[in-house]
Amino acid sequence: MRVKEVEGGFILRLEKGEELIASLAELMKERDIGSGAVTGLGAVDRARLGCYLLEEQDYSAREFEGDLEIVGLTGTLSWYDGEPFPHVHLMLTDRDFGAAGGHCFEARVSATIELVVRTYEDRIERRRDESIGLHLMEL
Repeated sequence: MRVKEVEGGFILRLEKGEELIASLAELMKERDIGSGAVTGLGAVDRARLGCYLLEEQDYSAREFEGDLEIVGLTGTLSWYDGEPFPHVHLMLTDRDFGAAGGHCFEARVSATIELVVRTYEDRIERRRDESIGLHLMEL
């Protein structure tokens, strides 16, 4: 992961083989990021995405492999139980221009991922909301 600090945050370039969510968590720890927002684009060769099923209070997940282009990446950075909590959603396209998107559990870089991370000093924590089964930001 290559990182450049800029006004209001960081520009990142992830390299082949790196994992998106783990890289963001590492950045949060190393740079003591309280909270933030992330956007980006790039390419992955493997990703696991999910869709939250409210009635079941669980994710339906699916793995994707192959040449996959990230056409949308957006997320938030916060903390849960003392650990970084990058919450990222991805939209991917394949060689046939078929698209799939959802909550990103993991994504491995195939060529590169370029990220813009806007950071804030205020630490945002998450707490589990038992009524819906998600870890929500405490604001």
